[in-house]
Amino acid sequence: MKYKISSRATILLGRESVSKVDGAVIELVKNTYDADSLICFICFDIEHDCIYILDNGIGMTKETIENYWMLIGTDNKREEYESARNRIKSGEKGIGRFALDRLGSRCEMYTKSKLSPKLIYWETDWRKFEQTGKTLDEIDANFGYLDDKFIDVIPATIFNDVSSINTKKVIEEFVSLETGTLLKISGLRDRWSTKEISNITNSMGFLIPPVEQKDYIICIKKSMESSYLIIENEISEEYDYKLSAEFDGESFTITLDRNEFDLNKIPAEVFELEAFKEFPFRYTDFKGRKFEFVYSIPQLMRTDEEGIINSVKEIGEFKFNYTFMKMSLQDDSKETFFYKEISKKRKLWLDAHGGVKIYRDHFLVRPYGDPTSDAFDWLGLDARKAHNPAGISHPQGNWHVRNRQGQGTVLISRVNNSCILDKSSREGIIENEYFSTFKNVIKNIIAVFEHDRAHIGRGMKEYADIVNEREKTKQEGNELAIKILDEKEKKEETPPSTEEVKKLAKAVQFYEEEREELITEIKLLRSLATNGLITTSIVHDLKGINAILVNRVDAFEFVIKNQNEGMISRNLNDLRKSDIFLKSWITVITNQIKKDKRKRLKKDVYQTIDEIIEVMAPILQQKKITVDLQGDEKQVFKMIFVSDFESIIYNLIINSIESFEKTKVSERKITIVLETEGDFTIHYKDNGTGLDSVFKNPYDIFKFGSTSKYDKDGEVIGTGLGMYIVASTAREYNAQYIITESESGFGLDLKFPL
Repeated sequence: MKYKISSRATILLGRESVSKVDGAVIELVKNTYDADSLICFICFDIEHDCIYILDNGIGMTKETIENYWMLIGTDNKREEYESARNRIKSGEKGIGRFALDRLGSRCEMYTKSKLSPKLIYWETDWRKFEQTGKTLDEIDANFGYLDDKFIDVIPATIFNDVSSINTKKVIEEFVSLETGTLLKISGLRDRWSTKEISNITNSMGFLIPPVEQKDYIICIKKSMESSYLIIENEISEEYDYKLSAEFDGESFTITLDRNEFDLNKIPAEVFELEAFKEFPFRYTDFKGRKFEFVYSIPQLMRTDEEGIINSVKEIGEFKFNYTFMKMSLQDDSKETFFYKEISKKRKLWLDAHGGVKIYRDHFLVRPYGDPTSDAFDWLGLDARKAHNPAGISHPQGNWHVRNRQGQGTVLISRVNNSCILDKSSREGIIENEYFSTFKNVIKNIIAVFEHDRAHIGRGMKEYADIVNEREKTKQEGNELAIKILDEKEKKEETPPSTEEVKKLAKAVQFYEEEREELITEIKLLRSLATNGLITTSIVHDLKGINAILVNRVDAFEFVIKNQNEGMISRNLNDLRKSDIFLKSWITVITNQIKKDKRKRLKKDVYQTIDEIIEVMAPILQQKKITVDLQGDEKQVFKMIFVSDFESIIYNLIINSIESFEKTKVSERKITIVLETEGDFTIHYKDNGTGLDSVFKNPYDIFKFGSTSKYDKDGEVIGTGLGMYIVASTAREYNAQYIITESESGFGLDLKFPL
């Protein structure tokens, strides 16, 4: 006796097996991918009760239709699983075409293959399968050859849209329609409203992974009159962390991209804590942002149990990408953890794209990661968080991410991951021991990122506690000082306790540390301001060099071709002169901001000033200024900041340059005499115009913002910084500054106590 198959079996495989309409559409889309198509174009012509699905794949021959398309449960895609484009075919059960029955009662198919001489027409009325008492072999499909070309049977609006896709170069390759398949499904079984079509469109957005679509796109046209939409799984450019993992069957390579913390806001002291002294938490690691780890199976799974290790190996190679984004930003946490600012868009993006989705051979395995299904949190991330709701800075480091805070993509293949099996309904994966192990593997990969973020959170909290303790101590010290002074004034003094003395000592220490930080900051600002003033004083010379920078090459090339030795020599001298001037300017600018110049070091002040003048020499030469530096052949070693003496000398010279520009003297001369008699004295003198008459009191030049520079409209154009910097720097060394000449040139004595 032989088995017989009732024609009604197709109903079980079609409309009753594929329960949801979007599942039916997805099955047909997969067929277009398997056919090596570049495009899947879906058009809802609801006005005429039909749906069109077009692809430009390899098409089918008569033999293909007979032996595969009409053979239920064919295993050709299981055996021939790789296409000519090296795509792994997603279908393997041989029942996907019965999704046509789920959508409509009638299907017309036009298909053209390079191996077929003519266009093929195939048509089936699925209502025939509902006949009582019929067996499957008694049901026929209509088949025939047409003289038309494939493009002739494609509706004009759809053809024009495909032409538009080619014109816009939406996809890298040209979408040719010489071969392919067009399905026309009519007698639709569902009521297709605008809402239902939009739901299908939205579900298609996640059908393929969120990567650049280079060789396959899905387009949807909601009606014959509407414009087509290109379905894209959007990638967010904003993120806090990105994790990518690859398992090669033996080990896991995991890359972290840390983008959550604002390095510009993190104080240098943070990286002096123990938590930030080793990879990957050092300053250089934060700056580099990306780093890679390699885990063996026992390391990732935290077990040496052979059964678990073998189970992970049998899962096979796969890839996993994960993006984490916190949903909101609290002011206190922003300050504690030095977070970057976040946009409001990220919550909207996570609402639409959140959750971890599985893709087998580049197609979504539903319903994992679908926010409308029970399998949205198939990894149980929220349950894990509820079990241990620790914050990011918890001492135990057990912070866990919530499901809605991330978007993940698991990439598997039926070739490499044969033990992770699809259900026959195509709705999910069979819950076997391998899938259970697989879920644990994914959670342990996510834990790599969680541990990284929690480690940083604990370290940042430790620093915040130190700072808060410092502020608290300073506040208590202030209050204690006020109390002691108040008692002294009232003559009610009581000796402070040992604890109070300790608090005062700590407060003084913290204030001293702050003072040192402010001094360093002030010195940097002075150096930067002096750099600007130097550049301003020689801007005319820089403009002259800038004007000939390109032309000088042409001029030099011309004299070389003409072998004019005299002009060659002259051009070389001009080049050398300009380059020496530029080198001097660049050296002055870059030297000033070097970190070691802002450290207090024991230096010979005579030698330091000599070196400062030497660096400045080419600029002075360009300005035709002679500097006569005289010493008394003594040495003075003093703890100084080199940048301080650079600021003093440079600003005095800048003042002289501006003075020389206002007058015509036969010789521009600056005399600097260094003398040590009890104090170390710098006698500075130039033969310029002296101080401007606007300064009734000569010492007004040392006031902040005091300037004699005005434009023709009487608007202030000077900064009033140069001599202010000289005076304020001198005061830090308790030095006296005495103006010795203000009319016939300018003279200033700076006396530094030793």
